[in-house]
Amino acid sequence: MKEFLERAAKAGALSFRDLHIILDALPIPLSWATLPEGEIRFLNRAFTKTFGYPEGAFPTVDDWIDGAYPREHHRKETRRLWNDLWLARAEGISEIDACEIEILCADKTIRTAQHRGILLHDLGIGIAMFDDISSRRDAEDALRRIAFEDPLTGLANRRVLQDLWTQHAVQGSMTDNMMAVLLIDLDGFKAINDRLGHDAGDELLRTVASRLKECVREGDLVCRIGGDEFAVLLPGLRSPCTVEPVCQRIGAVLRQPVMIDGNIATVGASVGASLYPQDGDELQLLVKRADEALYRRKSQRMGGWEWFQAPIAA
Repeated sequence: MKEFLERAAKAGALSFRDLHIILDALPIPLSWATLPEGEIRFLNRAFTKTFGYPEGAFPTVDDWIDGAYPREHHRKETRRLWNDLWLARAEGISEIDACEIEILCADKTIRTAQHRGILLHDLGIGIAMFDDISSRRDAEDALRRIAFEDPLTGLANRRVLQDLWTQHAVQGSMTDNMMAVLLIDLDGFKAINDRLGHDAGDELLRTVASRLKECVREGDLVCRIGGDEFAVLLPGLRSPCTVEPVCQRIGAVLRQPVMIDGNIATVGASVGASLYPQDGDELQLLVKRADEALYRRKSQRMGGWEWFQAPIAA
């Protein structure tokens, strides 16, 4: 675009009418405004089709930024980029680098666009282009969720657990901080699944996920690792005594009844815990040992929690 406009301007072949015809035919949403006043004089057909705004909806660039940019930092950055070039009063053609912004459409939906700009100083106009990348961003977000989230509950998955563990293990090796790994298995979940059906079971798992997140600190991680099994990573512990209140909260919260389609569902939870670095220095080993503690607790059919082995007193 910039190269074409430069060639046309040098040849003296670029009139406002020519520019109007060229821009209206382009498939990329764009507008032009006067310099330095910032009066919007034109929206092409792709702009109206994509964002839903007719010509005249925003008299000035400031009106457009204030009305269509829902994020404050996008408003500030766009104004800064344009003003730096507008106020410079340069000659020829200047270009504004691409940046990603969110745009509030006329129907109140949000679309993501890559915003670029070209300033034709000799003609006294600025052209803003908005390459709609919403579909690409939606696809990227979907792939990210598949890679890092449990699709049923929205909790993190094993990959996130491993990544966060590695991050904190590196930090922990340089400090005296400990970490705990908790494995949680629901007691009585199969009976509810059999009695109320799998849809009710799924709803119960989503409720459990939400309640587990309420039991931990900011910075702790709750994961679903399969079926009715969950894992919690508690990093940055100064004392293993911190773990017991968390396990007690988990047990108390998960025992609370859940109403599903008019039916009351009640489950319990058994929890096994292992401690880094006492019980191992690798996540796989700590998970294995937490699972052994969980198995012992499950075999007693009493719920509650226990360590793989009691923490060694300092």
